[in-house]
Amino acid sequence: MGIRKAYLMAAKNEEATNVMAFDALYTTNSIQKLKVLLPYIEPSMQKHLAVYIKYMELQYTLSYVHKHPFQISGCSISSDEKPDLRSLCRQLCLYSSQEEIRQLEQMQNMLQTMETMQEMSQTMSALQEIFPDLSAAPPFGSDSASSAEDNAESAQTGSFSMMDMLMNMLTPEQKSMYEMFQQNTNTQEK
Repeated sequence: MGIRKAYLMAAKNEEATNVMAFDALYTTNSIQKLKVLLPYIEPSMQKHLAVYIKYMELQYTLSYVHKHPFQISGCSISSDEKPDLRSLCRQLCLYSSQEEIRQLEQMQNMLQTMETMQEMSQTMSALQEIFPDLSAAPPFGSDSASSAEDNAESAQTGSFSMMDMLMNMLTPEQKSMYEMFQQNTNTQEK
């Protein structure tokens, strides 16, 4: 099974739960019975019955919302809960064109990279607290002469920077995402 097919199957399972919950909330058993009967109706009447079913669902939904003006349980995330944006992207792929799917996949990759960078940043902070004498890396992409001298000296003495090691493990795309993340973090701290 291809990666894309497995990806879409996982999204379909996630999506099915949400769609089924929504459909169950905004319909009645009598409307569901009409949906079951639809294929057995004379073909010339099926269009009319389909419109009637949707009309009944709209009427029921309007009535339900009017009677229950409060937030619908299970249809939104709590204020404490962090939204799972990657899961949302997977679910949206089921209803998207190929170009939209490509864009959603890029967004998922960006979210994954940002999570990885955040984890790396937290790991580096923890390592620096545990081992305060480890040399701190200069900001990535620093062109200062002193940074070059420090790196050369570090290489000659055999000491290493954990940040340098981690940065060497990243792809160019991940490095640029890290830089962007660091700039955002530095801006927020000021």
